[in-house]
Amino acid sequence: VYEITTPEHDRVLVEGSSGVALASGLYEYMRYSCGLSVTWGDDGTGDNLDIPSPLPSVTGKKSVVAPVKWRYYMNVCTVSYSAVWWDWKRWEREIDWMALHGINLPLSFTGQEYVWAQTFKQLGCTEEDVQDFFSGPAFLAWNRMGNLQHWAGPLLPDWREGQMQLQKQILTRSRQFGMVPVLPGFAGHVPRAFQTLFPKSNITRNANWAGFNQTNSADFLVEPTDPLFAKVGKVFIDAQTQIYGTDHIYNADTYNEMRPKSNDPTYLGASSKGVLTALQEADPDAVWLMQGWLFTDTGFWKSPEIKAYLGSIPDDKMIILDLWSEEVPIWSKTSSYFGKPFIWCTLHNFGGRRSLYGPLDVIANGPLDAIAAKSTIIGTGITPEAIENNPIVYELATEVGWRDAKFNVSQWIQQYQISRYGGVSSNAASTWKTLYKSTYSHQGITLSPIEHVPNIKINSNEQPDATGIVSAWHSIIKASSDYKKINGPYNYDLVDITRQVLIDLFIDLHYLFRIHYQDWETNKTNTTIALKSIGDKLMDIIKDTDTILASDVNYLLGRWINNARNSGGTTTEEKDALEFNARNQITLWGPTGQINDYASKAWSGLYSDYYYGRWNIWYKTLLQAVKSGVPVDEDKYNKELSDFEIGWNHEKKSFPTTATGNPLDIAKSFEQKYSPSASLYEVKDNTDVSGNTLHGMWIKDVEQLMVMCNADPYCKGFNSKGETKTSTSNQVSSTGVK
Repeated sequence: VYEITTPEHDRVLVEGSSGVALASGLYEYMRYSCGLSVTWGDDGTGDNLDIPSPLPSVTGKKSVVAPVKWRYYMNVCTVSYSAVWWDWKRWEREIDWMALHGINLPLSFTGQEYVWAQTFKQLGCTEEDVQDFFSGPAFLAWNRMGNLQHWAGPLLPDWREGQMQLQKQILTRSRQFGMVPVLPGFAGHVPRAFQTLFPKSNITRNANWAGFNQTNSADFLVEPTDPLFAKVGKVFIDAQTQIYGTDHIYNADTYNEMRPKSNDPTYLGASSKGVLTALQEADPDAVWLMQGWLFTDTGFWKSPEIKAYLGSIPDDKMIILDLWSEEVPIWSKTSSYFGKPFIWCTLHNFGGRRSLYGPLDVIANGPLDAIAAKSTIIGTGITPEAIENNPIVYELATEVGWRDAKFNVSQWIQQYQISRYGGVSSNAASTWKTLYKSTYSHQGITLSPIEHVPNIKINSNEQPDATGIVSAWHSIIKASSDYKKINGPYNYDLVDITRQVLIDLFIDLHYLFRIHYQDWETNKTNTTIALKSIGDKLMDIIKDTDTILASDVNYLLGRWINNARNSGGTTTEEKDALEFNARNQITLWGPTGQINDYASKAWSGLYSDYYYGRWNIWYKTLLQAVKSGVPVDEDKYNKELSDFEIGWNHEKKSFPTTATGNPLDIAKSFEQKYSPSASLYEVKDNTDVSGNTLHGMWIKDVEQLMVMCNADPYCKGFNSKGETKTSTSNQVSSTGVK
């Protein structure tokens, strides 16, 4: 609960039921009365804090009562994809962000390996056994869930010690705000040495995960029904409580992307009961918070299995995160998890891959719909695998936790852009109105093909929102003249929208390349000239994308690598190992690309160095095949690509950690570059060309279509439907078409 009043001139009074409620009330006043905002951004670049003077008054008293108890934050993967290299300064800012955005139930997973090492050693393991189990820092999320072991290690004692000290600071600050940190519990995953130490216990081995071999995967699991499970759980919780204290809510995920050995109802019920028992052995007040992600595996988890697994746990001893509510809600298909309380969560992001997207209407209305349905919802949450992208999604998703009635999202967006950029702008309003109607109106994401392995088969992406994004791009550039000064959030969004425009142009040009290459494959037509022209443009777009990304500090590979090297280690070798972790996670994600490009990033440095290098191999290989008339040797191509990727993972090249260039100047230059002269074309209204279609583009913007037609020597014109034509003969009347 919070209340906002302005009892006297230039003074605001916020009253609340907790530190989080006070901070949330303050942030509402900041946003809606002062036009301010605080969002993600390095060095404060996500903030608009130009405080007005005098402070605006509030009419009467603004009282807000949250419709649900909890507002949860973080995915178990967030701590690896985003927070793995954070120091206390960065964590302190994040906790302040949490408080302002109403978070009162944060996942607090930092520093647990210090406790696990202590626990395993108390039960007989050596430091060598512990090192064999722990993964490297960038992969700890999946080590904790039993998917990985050993990969990208070692996890040195000094690093574990540093994370323990950091966790103490995190918990102290979180609790000062009145937050209830969620600490880890025992999910069953143990070092391989446990088989020798406890030969009579029921310890099974999981299947290999995501293509990793048994050295780095196939973790060992103590069966929850075995007495050893409760023993290990008690030792761990006792040790953790002694070091960190407890707020009695624990996360444990035994079967994350892995299946139980049996679907027998009795076994499933006993398994879940074993997890809770292990918590209660040390903490009788323990509540088990579990991700509902495992239930997305509908091949195993059908209603009987879900009901059996949940049925042995008292309703007041479990909280379920409905992890992907905005797209794959499980609560509505399971009678509210058969009575268990759940939190409606916005997942949104996977691996930190970037695009402009997010179903804003679903996010705004979903939790209220769940309340209206008389479900067992007790909270809202945000559970992205990675953060620091699409701030509009998370500003909305966190605010919804305080709203007890539906509201107009279109109007909310207009206030959003005012508080983000620091003033009223019809052009900025047009930008966000257009984006809301296109890319932020539906589910799904259009991934950047540049960030993924270039395939000889030339698979193509789709982007149905391309035209709207180009329109928004022009509008946000125009908006620059509407403000007295340009702030960090404006630059951040300008870079992101410009990036998306370039990616969408790449998608259509890439498809044009595919058409001409397949023409050669099928008909042996010599398409060298077309492929050279289009290919040069594709490579140029990769360079241009890197240039715009380099102009904002939030899009730099150098920061990621620099933070990794500074996160621990005392020798060059140890810091090199940390850099390998940082490089591998965002590229190969495994020794040889087991989860290749899953965590790809739109970062300067990656585009100019890694992605450009891969696409250059692809381009030269295909062009040479057409020139020589000899088909590509795919084995040779794949080896060259793999050698490049693995080699890059082990490099020690440094990248800039400060921005280069002015985002607005660069965006304007690209606007000119990708808006060629229309004097080359004759426009005919209500006219089309019958047949002669080369390709139907996703983009319908005339200027962008000119870029593509200019790049393709076979193109002689195009229509307003986005179809490029090999000839302008056979013209026919067509109402509304140009």
